[in-house]
Amino acid sequence: MRSMTYWQDVSPDFRARLDELAALFLACRSAFHETADTYRWEPAVGSPAAGDAAVLPSPDTAVPNPHGETGHRLIAEAVQIFLLSASGHMGGLASLHTSAEVLFSPPLLIRAVIENCAHAVWILGDDPDESAENRLARVYLEELKSAEEAKKNAGRLRSKADKTYLRTEAAYKELKTQILGRFSGASKEELGKWSLHGQQLPGLEAAVMWMYALTEKSGGTIDQDTASGIYGLLSNLTHPTLYPVREQRTWVHDAATGLSVSQLRKEADSIDRDARMVLAAFYNALNYVTSYFGWPTNILDELEVMIQEAIPGFFR
Repeated sequence: MRSMTYWQDVSPDFRARLDELAALFLACRSAFHETADTYRWEPAVGSPAAGDAAVLPSPDTAVPNPHGETGHRLIAEAVQIFLLSASGHMGGLASLHTSAEVLFSPPLLIRAVIENCAHAVWILGDDPDESAENRLARVYLEELKSAEEAKKNAGRLRSKADKTYLRTEAAYKELKTQILGRFSGASKEELGKWSLHGQQLPGLEAAVMWMYALTEKSGGTIDQDTASGIYGLLSNLTHPTLYPVREQRTWVHDAATGLSVSQLRKEADSIDRDARMVLAAFYNALNYVTSYFGWPTNILDELEVMIQEAIPGFFR
């Protein structure tokens, strides 16, 4: 007979490593908040963001009766929200590592961090000299997708006569009208295919693959095929899938009960690989945003030192 699975006691060395990685995750979250509090999302003179601000004023004069941010401030706000979400998930990862709860939950947060970082970087694009209109189109695609999700789920959770659904439906329609008026030549058919001004909103996996392809050009070690495999595994670890648990499970004989019992194991090397993956995504995204806004790199430099000390060879 076989018994229920159980989690072995964590060794002192393993716990110390988990605490060390937790400190890095918290340092990432702190670096984001310190950056945001210090520079307040204002472009530095001569930065790509300053160039966008010059041609995309906020409020946008091409948008009548704007509600919420428009122009270059809309770009900044969306990027800020994605990185804020990623930093919050880094804090969640820190809590899981501190409590040694690392068998099942970290991949969910790692995937969330990577996805949020990928969309922040996608908005800014891979060429700081490209048209500011391209970045604006990308952020409007993100906004439209968000508005559609809000409307769709409000309708599912409540009746379509409910005030929440009516509010989100009106906001969605207003945003679509705003986009069609703002971009010459845009059409409902184009937006229905998540395309605008030559920009195409990527799916979740495609955005992650695009981000890793971009970082590979700058010396990253993860190519698109590997990124696809990483994302697929994280998805399997997030959604109900049998093989990931079986691969962590070893059956042994328990002399006290005469039963076969399973031991769930998480090796230190696996913990470190996961940490490298999520730290690379977050650091690169924050670095990319810092460069776009032209901010000093002292906060990033301190974070780099901490990561390098804890994970020698992290930066090539």
